[in-house]
Amino acid sequence: MCPYQFLMRYIYRTQKQPLFFSDYGSFIHKILELHLNGQLEKDELAPFYLRHFRENVRANAPSMAIFETYFNQGLSYLDDIDFPYSTPLSVEKKVDFSLVGHPFTAIIDCVANDNGIIVVDHKSRTLKPRSTRKKPTKSDEELDRYLRQLYIYSIPVKELYGEYPKALVFNCFRSGELIKEPFSEEKLEEAKKWATEQIRIIRDNEQWKPNMEYWKCRYLCDCRDKCEYFQMNRG
Repeated sequence: MCPYQFLMRYIYRTQKQPLFFSDYGSFIHKILELHLNGQLEKDELAPFYLRHFRENVRANAPSMAIFETYFNQGLSYLDDIDFPYSTPLSVEKKVDFSLVGHPFTAIIDCVANDNGIIVVDHKSRTLKPRSTRKKPTKSDEELDRYLRQLYIYSIPVKELYGEYPKALVFNCFRSGELIKEPFSEEKLEEAKKWATEQIRIIRDNEQWKPNMEYWKCRYLCDCRDKCEYFQMNRG
């Protein structure tokens, strides 16, 4: 998103600042983890959400309207949850693996068995299912960008379970949409090539110039309070 943010987060290891969107997503992930591990029953999810929301979502939302939308969507999802993979093989599993000679670490939200291995990623973003159009829509292209992550996750999944997943699933909890995509080894190779190119770009980069966009800097950058560019331009 921003080369300077990458420099601060992953090279200088700047401490992350709380953000509404990341706090919110992490809190829902936490609740789903507790549920799928058998620590919270279905009828306990919404009450837990209500009791512990403010202590987990510390940062302010950009506006009251956004806060109310996110809060109500999370409550509605947990109050009437219908997650089909209630007996997963693993939940929030941390794995270390190698991709074309480079070390990677992944935390996989959920691996389940549905007549074959499936990988599930919980998403606060409201992705859209793939269209049936011959020419990919912008939503189709966005879906493919997000699927790269799950294709890369399929590498350690094969190491763990002896086979590639048969499907990749996005659990878009704000919209209640469950998007299931069949696994493709061709797309896995495309994801590997993309990741390799991104590593090359990062390693060859010498100028860590910021991408100054007010919304992203103010509400999506977890290094904003330590970023001199943002501080100089925030007024």
